[in-house]
Amino acid sequence: MGESGLMEIGSIMDLLRGPPDTAALKPGDLLNVKVLEVFADRRALVDLGRFRTLAAVTFPVAAGDEIRVRVQETQGQLRLQLVPASGGDPVPSAGTAAGPAQAAAVESLQQLQVRIDQLAGALQRLPGLPPLPPGLRQVVDALRIFLEPFDPGSNPEAIARKLQEFCEDSGLFLEQRLADALKRAADRAGGAPDPEAGPAGSPGRILAADLKARLVFLKGFFDSPAGRQLAHDHRDVGGLAKAAAELLADLRAGQEQMAKPAAASDPFQMVHFALPLPDGHGRTGLKIAYRRRPAAGAQEGHRAAILLELDRMGAVRADLTLLKAGLNVSIFVSDSGLREHVNRHAPEVRDALAPFFEHVAVQVSVSPRKIERFASEDWRPAGETQVDVRV
Repeated sequence: MGESGLMEIGSIMDLLRGPPDTAALKPGDLLNVKVLEVFADRRALVDLGRFRTLAAVTFPVAAGDEIRVRVQETQGQLRLQLVPASGGDPVPSAGTAAGPAQAAAVESLQQLQVRIDQLAGALQRLPGLPPLPPGLRQVVDALRIFLEPFDPGSNPEAIARKLQEFCEDSGLFLEQRLADALKRAADRAGGAPDPEAGPAGSPGRILAADLKARLVFLKGFFDSPAGRQLAHDHRDVGGLAKAAAELLADLRAGQEQMAKPAAASDPFQMVHFALPLPDGHGRTGLKIAYRRRPAAGAQEGHRAAILLELDRMGAVRADLTLLKAGLNVSIFVSDSGLREHVNRHAPEVRDALAPFFEHVAVQVSVSPRKIERFASEDWRPAGETQVDVRV
């Protein structure tokens, strides 16, 4: 038996010993953990010092990372949330790396959606529940629209438009977008309006549509005496306040990661987005490399990658490369049977994309490793094959 086989047996033994220890954990606990192994189904084997256990993670990690996390859930599968290091805490190795940033986790988005639906139901069935203040109701209604799942059956233009808005309004870019909008307004002062900076790019529109801006509004309300009393008196309102606070913490952790200094040889920031899908459609992850500084020299093109976790097909990855007006789609599946199946439908993919590009090429390959490394491959040394992407 080889060394890898011994490690696998040791991991299994550690997992069998894990459940009694994880029972002592509770949501909200802060832990320093070391990542031992990362699996394709968004789980990782982590070392908590006293024991090792399997945990669900919704942020990019790689084997060897030492990170600080908050316990989100202990019932069934242990679920962890990445937290930024504060000034007084030991700095973990993953926290010092200018690696990928994670937008809001799909579990956090779903939890907020559940709380909004529960509150809406309570307002209808409980006549004693006071109506929400107008400003709060507007924010809750806007969040409900933002959280509507992507419809895989929509036409490509509708999906592209919703995808662009979802990424732009994800909350990670709020402050930079506001700064850019204010700068444009200052540059236009006394001159002709900028035709490219319409109402959609105005500070008012950004504040009205951005996820973080809405969550900050909710936090301000629930931190006020009236908001605290409302949350205390009504369980559904309190649940919404808690879910909004946790989602805001997710976004701030992602922004902390994006703000970390990067080497001059690493001009790109990889950002991972979890896309909400209708029930029964599996999970979808999208990652985009945003340029940190203006491009110089040869045209590098723009790239994105998407990971679909489907009930019948399992995990399927697609890497998209746009160079000038040509699009290349590289699809990765786990076995040759799936490759043959996807190849039969490749012309349909090509035909759906053809109206938007001068040239479309589609290739299908078998590569379980490429699928498995969707999240962890972005934690690599600066300058290694990271490219610019624009949605």
